[in-house]
Amino acid sequence: MLISGDCMMGFMKSLAAAGLRIVDGWTEPEGLIPPIVTGQAPSCPPEEGRVEAMLDVLEPKLHEKANADWYRLSVEGGLFSETDRTFLLALQPDENRLARWHCVELQSEWDVMGKGAAGPLGSAPCRPEFRMVSLDGNVLCFATTWEHAISTSVLKAPHRSQVLRRWAEALTDGTMDDMGEPDDPPLSVAARRWLDNH
Repeated sequence: MLISGDCMMGFMKSLAAAGLRIVDGWTEPEGLIPPIVTGQAPSCPPEEGRVEAMLDVLEPKLHEKANADWYRLSVEGGLFSETDRTFLLALQPDENRLARWHCVELQSEWDVMGKGAAGPLGSAPCRPEFRMVSLDGNVLCFATTWEHAISTSVLKAPHRSQVLRRWAEALTDGTMDDMGEPDDPPLSVAARRWLDNH
């Protein structure tokens, strides 16, 4: 079970407002990058292949431009295609638990940076904070809010990033294993599997 009870219903409602639908029956493949590792993605430099679109928070058409940047980068970078708009989204059930990947599909009407960022994809409209990965794990898309700007980025082949690999290596020490779900492999094991698979 990924997220249980009322929490799951709340996530589904918030995701629906953003134009995202959770896909039933998806099983996480072994060796996928742990969501907590992707939290370091904003530190990945352009030299590692990070492609970024940044917008000033005072931009007059911030909402529209942020949504457009996210969709353009997602399609161009390979997070999903225009014909198959399914990808993985990291969702954290609460601040004391680790985020987990959930398979979602982008619907015909969506608002990732507005209603989505006001829900589980950020802290307020046009204040995004999310991590997404392609179904094969080879494309990472992420957005973050800085002091005066928001940015959306795509990183292909995240396993090649030294920033992410160093963080994953640090996680193999087991100090955060107690934050995972009892039925899941410990974080140290998941991080090691990802590192060893690439």
